[in-house]
Amino acid sequence: MFDRTEEAQEFEQEEPRSNRKSRSPRMLLAVGATTVLGAGILGGAALLRGDGGVTTPPVGWEAMVIADRLTGDLSLLDETGSVLSGATLPSFGGVDRLVTGAGDVAARSGVDLFLNPFADDPPTVPLPPGAAIRAIQAPGAGTVLIGGTGDDLTIASLSPTASSPARTLSSITGEPTPRYPVADVRADASGTMLAVPDATNFQTVVVNLSADTITYFPDLPLALRGDLVVTAQRVGDRMELGLFAASGERLRTVPTEVIVGGTIPPSASRFVFVTRGGEIWSARPARSDAERIGAISGPSMVTSVRAALDGRRLVVGSEGVIAVVDVDGESVLRRESPGIFDEGTDVASRCMTLRLGTTIELIDLDNGALITSVSDVDVTARSHDGCLLAVNGPSGAALMGSGGVTPVGGSVLAVAPDSSAAIVSESGVLSLVHYHDGIDETIALNVRGDLAEFVSS
Repeated sequence: MFDRTEEAQEFEQEEPRSNRKSRSPRMLLAVGATTVLGAGILGGAALLRGDGGVTTPPVGWEAMVIADRLTGDLSLLDETGSVLSGATLPSFGGVDRLVTGAGDVAARSGVDLFLNPFADDPPTVPLPPGAAIRAIQAPGAGTVLIGGTGDDLTIASLSPTASSPARTLSSITGEPTPRYPVADVRADASGTMLAVPDATNFQTVVVNLSADTITYFPDLPLALRGDLVVTAQRVGDRMELGLFAASGERLRTVPTEVIVGGTIPPSASRFVFVTRGGEIWSARPARSDAERIGAISGPSMVTSVRAALDGRRLVVGSEGVIAVVDVDGESVLRRESPGIFDEGTDVASRCMTLRLGTTIELIDLDNGALITSVSDVDVTARSHDGCLLAVNGPSGAALMGSGGVTPVGGSVLAVAPDSSAAIVSESGVLSLVHYHDGIDETIALNVRGDLAEFVSS
């Protein structure tokens, strides 16, 4: 049997819910290699720990940025609507995307991403053709990833104090034929650790942005949190699950059915996952076998599994069924309807949007309760926590949240990450709308623009 290491024993925080076990694992040997990056990409934020393990505070906001798409004019405003700074991008490409994080801003103009555009000489990052821009959304995180499906990955910092504003991952790893798909990069709850799939070498590169190191792991990433990194490889209709310490040391190998997705709860003591057949399992580094803790019945195989509510919920999808379960395998919600699916759910979501034909429902992920619903609308913007939506339909624009469906004049340009506000444009006049169970205050903004974003903190 695999001897319990000191690292594995540290993860032993909870007793299993049953004595049902999977088959004994086949042992594999893995060695993690860690490399110091050198010059820092960003100033790191420490993991916040509470009584229940790693906790993640909500993403808030501290300012707003307004842009004119055509002219490239930018305005930075504080929470009261007062103008703090202004700038015009030195480009003829206008502005078509705003990215924020850790109190800083980036703006895309043509084929360039301008970092800290309110600086006297803002650094720029060239954008490869067809590249996607992905902001790492976490409290205090100011990292932007740039890449595609089969090429290099650029890691950029929004922090004006970063010693290296942007670097490609291949410049750190030395990989001559890099394939780092940006959509499949996993980030931990703090936004300071990235698990990047290396499709060329079938391995995982974990980038620790706060410690300026990279560590290599075998197979491709499923999740990471605290000191636990989870990878897997598929062999036919089976998978081998690898549980590692962040240092790269293998703690456990667990054979399973094909895994669709899973989560590491805030305690960071185990990996809870759902297989293609709908079984829910819990794997712990200190135990030899995974434990079956539940199952989701349905007419077909599971096709999607998304972590939500800071890793405390799993949103499981199959044909005609959406189910929400907690990390003990207990059901929180089950809905059945032809063509039902969830929109925009991720690990930071406190609320979930369900689409059932022409109707959308806003669901509280904590208890599965219906918050509100509306029909015949499109979602045009969504808060980071998923609890406030901007929608547009035959009757015009509205905000959809804890106060029901509230019509607004004009159009909604942006929604605050914590569901507390929105920026509305009506006949070219901009307003900051504060939201708490409905609209409770409106502040006129004395700037012009047709693109806006809240500056997340």
